[in-house]
Amino acid sequence: MRTWERAGVLAPRRDPRTGYRQYLARDVRDAELAHLLRRGGQSLDTIAAVLGELRDADSLEALARTLERWRRDLTSRGMARLYAAGQLSACCDALDPSTRAG
Repeated sequence: MRTWERAGVLAPRRDPRTGYRQYLARDVRDAELAHLLRRGGQSLDTIAAVLGELRDADSLEALARTLERWRRDLTSRGMARLYAAGQLSACCDALDPSTRAG
């Protein structure tokens, strides 16, 4: 939690007298979303940016736009990786035809 707070992923309020963190419902929401995004391989910087947008806009529409951008980016990167894998396979086949699959 401290790492996430330092990275800007979480921004809990602090009790002015004790300095203890005070987690509100939106902080729990942010932590749950951050957990899901980390499991999906997103960096803390990226997650902090998304949650910052969500906090600033405080709307699901902002989150939906960000997630759509991510979806397009992931699709594009996935297609590029598939293309590269095909090209690599063709190069390997050209060097050593005995490695052909099938």
